[in-house]
Amino acid sequence: MAGLVLTLIETVLDSQGTTTVLPEGPHRMVYAASGDITVTDRRNVVRLGEGMGCYCEGEVEIRAEAPSRVWTWQLGHGATDPASVAGSDIRIERALEDLAPSGRYVLRLDRVYFPPGATAFTHVHPGPGIRMVQSGAINIQQNGESYWYKAGDVWFERGPDPVLAPTTEEESTTFVRCLVLPEEWRGKNTISYVDPADNERPKLQQYHRFIDTLIDV
Repeated sequence: MAGLVLTLIETVLDSQGTTTVLPEGPHRMVYAASGDITVTDRRNVVRLGEGMGCYCEGEVEIRAEAPSRVWTWQLGHGATDPASVAGSDIRIERALEDLAPSGRYVLRLDRVYFPPGATAFTHVHPGPGIRMVQSGAINIQQNGESYWYKAGDVWFERGPDPVLAPTTEEESTTFVRCLVLPEEWRGKNTISYVDPADNERPKLQQYHRFIDTLIDV
């Protein structure tokens, strides 16, 4: 797997004081899906409570201040060696074939919330990304296929492929995602509706943008 690769790693830290170290290398977004963690990289020491995220560079140490579940998205050249993230699970890994091998991009970490039964109308994005469901369930319809993803499930979207995404009517749905975007999209909403009529329809989903970071790869 050559070129730029986006990977999602899940780490479970069972008790206070447990640590994991991610080696020097890729750009990373770290998100505390549950619990309470301290994240140390070559620039900062950051405390993250549940539902908080940060951007990291170089070697990263994650310490549990309470039992925690951590999701880390990393963008680098080539596939991740499983031995380099021992004790963690590589949930999904995708080559970003549509991106140039080097350049400047925006790495974005955000969270999307849907009330019960809400739908993201058929849309595209200007860049690829990996999503993980935190609660509820969402049906992703793209390229003639349809899959339901529930809490703990992950999926990849290339960006230019149209996606229709209804959610379960039984409960609210939340997913967290990391996107790799052209630099001109920094600070901008990326969703673009395929049917112009959908621009005028009420939108029930809500967005919380944690970080937009300019990176060179």
